[in-house]
Amino acid sequence: MIQMEDVDGQSFGDRVRLSRERMRTPEGRRWTQDDLAQALNVKRNTVSRWENGRMRPQDPAIISALARVLRVSAEWLLAGFDRDALIGSVHERPTAAYGMHTSAESLPAPAADLVFKYIDRLLSNGCTQVQAQEAERILVSGAMNGLARRPFAQREMKEIISDIDAAWDFVSHVLRRHGIRA
Repeated sequence: MIQMEDVDGQSFGDRVRLSRERMRTPEGRRWTQDDLAQALNVKRNTVSRWENGRMRPQDPAIISALARVLRVSAEWLLAGFDRDALIGSVHERPTAAYGMHTSAESLPAPAADLVFKYIDRLLSNGCTQVQAQEAERILVSGAMNGLARRPFAQREMKEIISDIDAAWDFVSHVLRRHGIRA
């Protein structure tokens, strides 16, 4: 396995635990280690060992599945950084591709929570994982949009939330045309 130094002061286990605890069941409760284990088809004690820092997954397919299930990037899980987050915002690099930020993990907590709430709503209403990933990309792109007067880092949270809501309107409209009620 590739060993990477943690750059955020958190261990791999800390990031798995934080990401797992952010996840919600359809009833609204936080995911347990058992919930994550079932989603990945591994034993609960394996998840416990990951979170306690006694081991990391060796199989790249498990790391990829773990990142996908927890809705974070593998780079963030393994090393505490996200390659896309290091590139800079649209305001700082106007030649960067619009929509390059695809993970809500790169957003401040209130904005990320709203994106995940919308994604959970989509998944509970029958969206596929691919549709949910594309919706997340659109919602995050809406939050990081280059049309705002100020760069992302200088914007107030209410502006960011408003842009996420506008992107949500678009996502829900498109899905309604395809028979999915958001």
